[in-house]
Amino acid sequence: MLRLFACWLILSLSFCSASSTALAADGPTSPQLNQRRIGQPERLRTKVAKRNMNNPIALTNRNATPDVEVRIAAVNSSAVDEVVESAAQVDALIEMGLKSHGVQPNPVASDEQFVRRVYLDISGTIPTAQETKTFLTSEDPNKRAQLIDDLLNKPGYASHLFNYWAGVLRLNDRGRNLLYLRPFGDWLKQSFQENTPFDKMVYEMLTAEGKSWENPAVGYKLRDRGMPLDNLSNTVQIFLGTRIGCAQCHDSPFDQWTQKEFYELAAFESGVETRSPRNAANVPDLKFARSLKDEVDAKDAQRLNQYLRANSHQVYEKERSSLKYPDDYAYSNAEPGEVAKLNVLFGDMPEILPGQSRRQAYAQWMTSKDNPRFTLTIANRMWKRAMGVGFVEPVDDVAEEGEHMNPELEQYLVSEMKRLDFNLKEFMRIIYNTQAYQRQVSYTGYEPGKPYLFEGPVLRRMTAEQVWDSLLTLSIKSPDSYLRPDDSQFIEAINLERDATKAEMMELIETVPEAMNAIRREERAPRYKNVTLRRAAELPQPLPDNHFLRQFGQSDREIISSGSSEGTVPQLLTLFNGPVTHMMLESGSVIRMEIEEADSAEERIDIIFLSILGRMPTLEQKRLALNEARQSALVGYGNVVWSLLNTREFLFVQ
Repeated sequence: MLRLFACWLILSLSFCSASSTALAADGPTSPQLNQRRIGQPERLRTKVAKRNMNNPIALTNRNATPDVEVRIAAVNSSAVDEVVESAAQVDALIEMGLKSHGVQPNPVASDEQFVRRVYLDISGTIPTAQETKTFLTSEDPNKRAQLIDDLLNKPGYASHLFNYWAGVLRLNDRGRNLLYLRPFGDWLKQSFQENTPFDKMVYEMLTAEGKSWENPAVGYKLRDRGMPLDNLSNTVQIFLGTRIGCAQCHDSPFDQWTQKEFYELAAFESGVETRSPRNAANVPDLKFARSLKDEVDAKDAQRLNQYLRANSHQVYEKERSSLKYPDDYAYSNAEPGEVAKLNVLFGDMPEILPGQSRRQAYAQWMTSKDNPRFTLTIANRMWKRAMGVGFVEPVDDVAEEGEHMNPELEQYLVSEMKRLDFNLKEFMRIIYNTQAYQRQVSYTGYEPGKPYLFEGPVLRRMTAEQVWDSLLTLSIKSPDSYLRPDDSQFIEAINLERDATKAEMMELIETVPEAMNAIRREERAPRYKNVTLRRAAELPQPLPDNHFLRQFGQSDREIISSGSSEGTVPQLLTLFNGPVTHMMLESGSVIRMEIEEADSAEERIDIIFLSILGRMPTLEQKRLALNEARQSALVGYGNVVWSLLNTREFLFVQ
């Protein structure tokens, strides 16, 4: 314990572990290890070794990696010069801002700092020891730009971007009464994989019609089923960086927005319904279905009704519907019960063309390059993802009098987003190639109320998803290959049309539960100590309160961007002795295999540091770690792994 305390003191640990029995059970032959096994019966040693090699982590890594193909849209290989020019312009504007305030930029980040940061920021996970070593030993002068492109072309890019938007859009697989929303999440992920332009994604969310499995983008509206005004408030906050929620009930006391303006904008969507139209061709005859309840017991009747009604959860538009001011409307600029006229918050009033619905005109206005807030908001959100601070803060309340850090930079980034036609991947590619992004972080952080001049990125704590995915990287091979099971069996079972027969309806009582149970079984694999070993983006959305991701701050998806990166006591206990940290130390884990294959104790310590912290140990750290390993053999290596995992350095993005 004293040795570990010394290790903790030197390595700046938040806490450490006194032992690591998982690593002690099996490993490479060494004189010390052999001495510790003297007197142990051969039969017992064989039994222990067999048990260790058959643990879930070893079996997962020993089995063939799933043969999956995730197609990712590649960066534009012909735009290299444009990226360099744009990045240089961003740097020039930042330098002007720094000079005008007499502030020096941060030093350039070391290769060790850069490689770990860019993996976390683009792929959402730390690099493996081998990936880090490959980058550090490369002598290619263009290796940073090449690594950025390589990571943008891999599945991790879409997974990490999905995690961000899952929190913003409050993604949820299910709602009440078997409201099935998972297809929306799958569509969102596929859109990021295909690099669909962001304006087209938002337009589709606002105009899609049908059931969620017919047209998954309807999930955006169905998420707030029966609450159209709340959905409008969320839409404006997310995509226009403007909070108008107060104006839903009264003139805002904190901003310029009035209740009249709120209702004028909401009038564009007054005909949007989140239920099926009467006699819809894609919904079973519910009146006929009710006549079947007497043919089954009460429990089955309830289930049958629920399954049939799941088909009625859809979006459509009633063209002639209107929105009236509430009965308690208290202002002189309109009367209670008066029909609200169409109007927008920013820019020019859109013209409703022949054959175009009101909400299509609204969606076109919302996503237009001429809308002064739409482009600014998405550019600001993406800038903050890389730098830790938006060029306007807060990102979802972009008031004219808000904190505009560098107006010239803001203007240029907005123009670049327009030039790129809302291609988020190419926009982020520019940011990652700037000197500003590749500088050392500002350890003092950003203080609200004071301008941040982007002398470097702000030090940030990993998100829950980054911590989780990083632990998987240390444990299992090719974590990107383990995808969420397909849900087509469930959709096929529950989907019925208007002409559904009595037999088809009654069949739901058996086929839907069977499909649901099959998905639950598949959702659990691969598994370690009741924990499913898949990346955060490939797990149910959201997860239960007791899951590692929720303990580390994953959003409960009730409020926009409600995830937390604050440290808590349960997090410390989970890292200290939870199953997720144990799995790294199991026989057959990625980090353990790399340790066992190393030729010397010095190389093993280097691998541990490169794997967890993305850097080589200092001389003093290496001395202490080697001393621990020599005195405790494999237990000692486990102690070093566990100690580094519990450092602030591991949990923060430098």
